[in-house]
Amino acid sequence: MARPHLILFCLLALLTVACQPLPQPFLPDEKETGQLMPLTMPVGEQSLYVLPISNAPGELPRDFAAKIANALVALDWPASANVRSSASAELVSALIEDAKGQLVWAWQLARRGGTPLNGQDFPLGLSAEALEQTTDATRLSLARAMAQQVVQSLEALENTQRVEAALDPGLPKLALLPFDGAPGDGNKTLAAALRDQLQGASIARVVADPANADYLVDCAIVVSDAGPRVQQVALSWSLFAPDGQRLGTVNQANRVPRGSLNGAWGETAKAAAQGGADGLRDMLDRLKSVKR
Repeated sequence: MARPHLILFCLLALLTVACQPLPQPFLPDEKETGQLMPLTMPVGEQSLYVLPISNAPGELPRDFAAKIANALVALDWPASANVRSSASAELVSALIEDAKGQLVWAWQLARRGGTPLNGQDFPLGLSAEALEQTTDATRLSLARAMAQQVVQSLEALENTQRVEAALDPGLPKLALLPFDGAPGDGNKTLAAALRDQLQGASIARVVADPANADYLVDCAIVVSDAGPRVQQVALSWSLFAPDGQRLGTVNQANRVPRGSLNGAWGETAKAAAQGGADGLRDMLDRLKSVKR
């Protein structure tokens, strides 16, 4: 039997839907250019220049950068912590303490001439003091996991770009406004899942700049108590005209085990986004019929 938090959210109203753009890039404490060697490194976005990790203690900033770069190379992704090409993307990252004093690796790819790619935060499960005392083998294991996450994000981006290239240019263009209210990684994951659903089903083309969009999509998430061991998660996806006029809303709700969405949403985001995308398809079809 499917777990409660993986059950497709109940679709209560089919009027509209919602979305969001990537957040703005963060800047590292230390910005390095690296040695420019265009003849020895691949030219293009697939070449990654790994900067030292900001806020890491002791000698760890450069040590981790080197280990992450080596791990990326082992995963068949050209990378270096020492040299870069004239078109290399830069892997910028920092260690941030969470509410419990544990370190989280936050990272971003700054791409020349392109929108920065914000990666999913990677929890190290260690305090700064504990990290500084780890063995080289432990650091190597962490670096490999970090590199794996980067590669997975890059592969997902490549897949999205392939889908976008194959989309009908006549599809309506939607811009995703920032989602709000979700615990864990819900705001970002829901937006990414909705984008994939909309483009994967050829419902609409998702654009980053609202000024270039035919419609705007927003999502409000509310989590409330529904009992000693459960919570209710309510989603309201709203479609707007470029002038801000609300054109409709899709409401979804489901009960989940308490705290089950405080971390990664995973398949739950995909299930919720599928319902939202279905509602948005109906709304866009109605708008198209009215224009005729």
